[in-house]
Amino acid sequence: MNTIIMRNHTAKQIHATFVHATSVLVISHKNPDGDTLGSATALAAYLTDAQKNVTLFCATPPAKTFDFLPHINYVTQSEDVWHNTYDCIVVCDSGDLAYAGIDAFVAKHQPNTTIINIDHHKTNTQFGAYNLVDPNASSTCEILYNFFSHNNATITKDMATSLLTGIITDTDNFTNSATQPSTLEVGAMLLRARAEANVIKKHIYKSTPIHSFGLWAKVFERLTKHETLNICHTFIKHKDITDHNMAESHITPITNFLNTLHDGHAGLLFKELEDGTVKGSFRTTRNDVDVAKIAQHFGGGGHKKAAGFTVQGPIHEAINHVFEEIEKLFPHGHILELAPEQAS
Repeated sequence: MNTIIMRNHTAKQIHATFVHATSVLVISHKNPDGDTLGSATALAAYLTDAQKNVTLFCATPPAKTFDFLPHINYVTQSEDVWHNTYDCIVVCDSGDLAYAGIDAFVAKHQPNTTIINIDHHKTNTQFGAYNLVDPNASSTCEILYNFFSHNNATITKDMATSLLTGIITDTDNFTNSATQPSTLEVGAMLLRARAEANVIKKHIYKSTPIHSFGLWAKVFERLTKHETLNICHTFIKHKDITDHNMAESHITPITNFLNTLHDGHAGLLFKELEDGTVKGSFRTTRNDVDVAKIAQHFGGGGHKKAAGFTVQGPIHEAINHVFEEIEKLFPHGHILELAPEQAS
């Protein structure tokens, strides 16, 4: 059975599970982005219209940037939801249950509940009873669009807005390497379904406060290059974030900025979190670099050209540790999959 047939078969199985379900718990991953929230809210709209009892959970609160999304007000961080029983749990845009922030909850409160895993990350661990995973898709929202279409579901205006949000944020407005011909086709179909593209762009790309550029100045000042590995990197302290009254949504463009650098084989942003751990976010535009493989070494994951991980702080020790480990992974002195003279 080829991959597309298997995926369509899984989509039918998930649809049947939804049909027979009464209560569904929909999960967005920690520190949620537009794709996980777009996926969850699109599912919430679909399942609510189907007269299902839907609960939305995220271990950390969404940024206010996403307040425009339908059903976003129903996303809760209350652990009380785990004391209820659900027919199925849908995890959106997460490579594993730990990244979603629910591994302990599932093990303790919902060990026998059907887990549905919908994701597009190459490093997904196939943790569900049903795994609708397509690493070639631009986003989980693109996968969900295909799921709805394959099951002849009507895509409402609310669903279209949620789905287009995930696609726009994960492709950086159809500009990064995740954008495929199919992505543009799906985007066009969502516009035909009355997705509010102008509302999305206003909140995602036109909501940066002027005070955030003070942080950008610090990031640029700290930007340097690891000469051996040829990785451009910089860092943000948690104090920087609080001093400049920054939201997570204001930091994402800084990470994506690393893709505009001509120098270096990859870009890496280190961000100190409130609990003292340090998140690393990789970006590259090269076909001969796989940052997901590097991120996996630190327990993270993602895509070949965009991946992340978390390590213990403090931040300067974390930076030194990460580069020491990467040097062990690439003793030849570069992170290219091909020898430098062979790489384009």
